[in-house]
Amino acid sequence: MKKLAMLMILLIVGYMVGIWTFLLFPQTLILGGLKALALYIIVSAVLAVVPYYSLEATKRSRYFFFEYLIKVSRTPGIGISFLMFILIGASLILYYSSVGLTSILGKSDILHVTLVVVLSLLLSSLILFRAKERSIVLMGWFSVLFLIFTIVSYYQIRSFALMTAEKSIPVKFALDTLIGNVKSTVLPITFPLIIKVLILSFLGLGLGFGFYMVLGTFLPEEVDPKVLIIVGYILQLLIGILSTYIVIYSLAVSFPGTAVLYGHATINEALGYIGKIAGALLEAKSPQAKTVLYLLMVSIYLAGMTTFIPLIETAGHIISESMQSSRNRSISIALTGVFIVSLIPSSDYLRTLFLSMFFSFIGIMVAVETVPLILSGKILFKGAKICSGIAGIIAFFTGVGMMVRIFQLGIWQKLGVIAGIIMLLPIFLNKMLLKTKA
Repeated sequence: MKKLAMLMILLIVGYMVGIWTFLLFPQTLILGGLKALALYIIVSAVLAVVPYYSLEATKRSRYFFFEYLIKVSRTPGIGISFLMFILIGASLILYYSSVGLTSILGKSDILHVTLVVVLSLLLSSLILFRAKERSIVLMGWFSVLFLIFTIVSYYQIRSFALMTAEKSIPVKFALDTLIGNVKSTVLPITFPLIIKVLILSFLGLGLGFGFYMVLGTFLPEEVDPKVLIIVGYILQLLIGILSTYIVIYSLAVSFPGTAVLYGHATINEALGYIGKIAGALLEAKSPQAKTVLYLLMVSIYLAGMTTFIPLIETAGHIISESMQSSRNRSISIALTGVFIVSLIPSSDYLRTLFLSMFFSFIGIMVAVETVPLILSGKILFKGAKICSGIAGIIAFFTGVGMMVRIFQLGIWQKLGVIAGIIMLLPIFLNKMLLKTKA
């Protein structure tokens, strides 16, 4: 049982540490230094009540996810909203992970990205279909691979960056500036940075998808949810800091003149920086540079996949319960949906639309995730409902702020916000859905 608990902790860590960690964690620390890190730790610690009580809710009730939504919180529409958000979020993760991997070859065209997408889906299918009831254990071991690879990457990339800095003054200057920013205690904490820290906290804990409520249905009685979340959160934080240095070292040796601007980059621009890093390392034409390139891009890819596979398991579980279909059929539907949606971001305009949709509603979906906890009846005690409510309020106002901010941008951002409203519609159809289930 101790081995299973450890693997579940590693599964949660792998789920928490996603591709967004590699893109957003470095930006946040470059802009805000240790103050931003302290703020992230505090905010994440407050928000950690959501995954903890989500695990507790379904573990105590012993209901499956959809059963809980129908019989306890009376909100089945939330499950459908989660499903749509999972398909959007998982598709973006798959797309960005695939683009990162294709950059090893210096390619980012739709043909190569589609090929990696297909291969990634086959890998996911192998883990999810072949493992069956052992899928959680196998996903845990997959996370172990990611963690080992990340640690090896850190030491190899750090060694290469320090060696290069000894020979190049611009690289040394960039490295000193970036590390100085990360360790700074005087950088200002602005309102946009606070919003970014909140978004990073949502994504860092893996909130907004209903994953923990689904996981709670599989949790053995002997496994303590509190231990899972606390240890998972601490390891996630350490890997986040590690990933920050991995990206910083890569930035400094690739284009030292503009490396510090990464802190102000949008998600699209951050992906562009990753592509530029790959290009610069390819042009270096040295064995060490190629090693760094492979380690960096495979680390980013594995970070994406350790989040992507649990999300597909979650989506499959929701589809299976709501449609009363087999697990394999449900996962096949989820994978097919993600494959179709993941090809859409290959268009610059549609990628902007999907990113706007995702980041506009991540806060709202986290707030939605707290509703079944607040409406938990006698399953959760009053203090748990209050804590979940506080987290929900923080998430709701963050989501509204993001929606307003993104809606003020271009036409495709506006369309993304408008399109995202569709994900919330099932929440207002609870009465109809309850009658259907009855």
